[in-house]
Amino acid sequence: MRKFILAFLVVVLIVMLGVTYVLKQFQQTADLSYSKLQSVQSTVVYDKNDRKIDELYKTVPRQNVSSNEIPDYVKMAFVATEDRRFYKHFGIDLQGIGRALFKNIVTMSKAEGASTITQQLARNLYLSSDKTIKRKVDEMFLSLGLERQFTKDQILELYLNQIYFGSGVYGIGAASQLYFNKPVSDLTVGEAALLAGLPKAPSTYSPSNSTEKATARRNVVLKLMHDQNVISDTQYQQALNERVVKPSVPVKKPNSNQAFIDYVIKEAAQQYGVSADDLYKGGYAIYTDLDPNLQESINNSVANHTFRDDDINSKVEVGISAVNPKTGGISAMYGGRSYERNGLNRATSGYQLGSAIKPLAVYGPALETGDYTPTSLLSDERQDFGGGYSPKNAEGEYQKHVTMREALTRSLNVPAVWLLKQIGIDTSAKFMEKAGLPLEDDDKSKLGLALGGTTTTFSPLQLAQGYTTFANKGVMTKPYAIRKIEMRDGEVKKPDIQTEQVMSEENADTMTSMLQDVIEKSYGTGVNARSSRDAAGKTGTTNDVKDAWFVGYTDDAVVSIHAGFDNANSTQTTKYLSGGGGQDPATLFSSIMNNW
Repeated sequence: MRKFILAFLVVVLIVMLGVTYVLKQFQQTADLSYSKLQSVQSTVVYDKNDRKIDELYKTVPRQNVSSNEIPDYVKMAFVATEDRRFYKHFGIDLQGIGRALFKNIVTMSKAEGASTITQQLARNLYLSSDKTIKRKVDEMFLSLGLERQFTKDQILELYLNQIYFGSGVYGIGAASQLYFNKPVSDLTVGEAALLAGLPKAPSTYSPSNSTEKATARRNVVLKLMHDQNVISDTQYQQALNERVVKPSVPVKKPNSNQAFIDYVIKEAAQQYGVSADDLYKGGYAIYTDLDPNLQESINNSVANHTFRDDDINSKVEVGISAVNPKTGGISAMYGGRSYERNGLNRATSGYQLGSAIKPLAVYGPALETGDYTPTSLLSDERQDFGGGYSPKNAEGEYQKHVTMREALTRSLNVPAVWLLKQIGIDTSAKFMEKAGLPLEDDDKSKLGLALGGTTTTFSPLQLAQGYTTFANKGVMTKPYAIRKIEMRDGEVKKPDIQTEQVMSEENADTMTSMLQDVIEKSYGTGVNARSSRDAAGKTGTTNDVKDAWFVGYTDDAVVSIHAGFDNANSTQTTKYLSGGGGQDPATLFSSIMNNW
């Protein structure tokens, strides 16, 4: 009896889980709005003022068409090809499944699929293209929900406006313009057949890739249409005689904010599970904190700057990230003078920091110990710190003792290493980790950390994140690009803002005061960064001037600038700059601030 009761309870539990699952799938479709789906356009990216900065498409933007704009023979071309029993089934074609199963067994291959148009729409609206049993089951139940929610004509219209037609276009409106340069209402029978043949293998049968394969596939569709009495003998013969012409496929021009746009696309996938393919299908609205004025100032400042180390074979590359220290929103991003869509983004690539690391690795944690102030005297005489490590000041001059403020303003090396040894590398590493710049283990035992001589590399974006600590009253704010994203179903998602109290507000203000001297004092290494705005900042230069930095901030933005040669190819001779962070990067910061 106990076994019977236990078995009964298991069955009840399974039934309950099954009912819950089915209701969940139906609820997804019940929440859908036909008018909203009908109006889906290309995904749009907005700036901090909610103004459009880009529309995501690869060749031609989406152009939704209503059912009454689509000729019947165009609709029936897809029905005849993709789902001949579309108007007879309830979302799942059991007869079609049986026919496909039989044919696949006979041919010992997957010669025929059984997904209905409704199932394909469900997949496009909700699911990935992963070929798993769960996805197929989800697809079937969602299809039942769609059939309950919409009419057949509505489902077919939505399907035609959603599917991929190759060459970077989604929806029949864009496909008609791309391949034939005409609206859907003007398509010929042959053109309709060609489009109807694309969903099976868009890249393979696209006339932009092969007119021969496109013609052969079109003719298969025409025969299906003829056999199912969609077109007459005359229409069939006329359509067969139409010549397929290879279209000229336009390439969308890069956006002036392209590095930022590409970063937004990556963040959508990483943080919200929305892939690039999903975004290009359309229907999303992405809101960012991009400051168009700051971005334009950065673009123009780099474009108008004369880089004295440029030559005929190579040019100095630049990566810039700007972050709002209060919110963490990325205000601007510059991926490089030769940045290409989805290419090397120098704003997010890692480099050694040089002396730009000193406020984070040495002076910030020293202030937090409570044992040091800007007037504390630090050792400034050539010495061996152990193991033969004896760093030099850049100018080769020493004062025996120097205040912390002056040591930072002049970016002296010996006092920085001496102070790091006093406070301990462990204290430094913990401070940096809290500021969002964690060190590799190898760097947690070397005093060279004080000068940025680390195996760990950091990007301009990471350095900007670290400096939000000083600009935001001791609180580090982790950067993000997307402040909210509206999903296809209308749901709005926002980031989980991550902050960390790294140091006290008083010590952050003290650090800012010292970093202001870097720019304002005549002997400061950042004197070339002076501008019409009150700012604080720090230069950074690595050995042999391979990397040059300037990171500066106001109350509204932390701007981190790296300059150097790519030297990406290991066979190339490494190229170096003739000036450090106080040259090109500092001068760029001044221009950016003056023109913002």
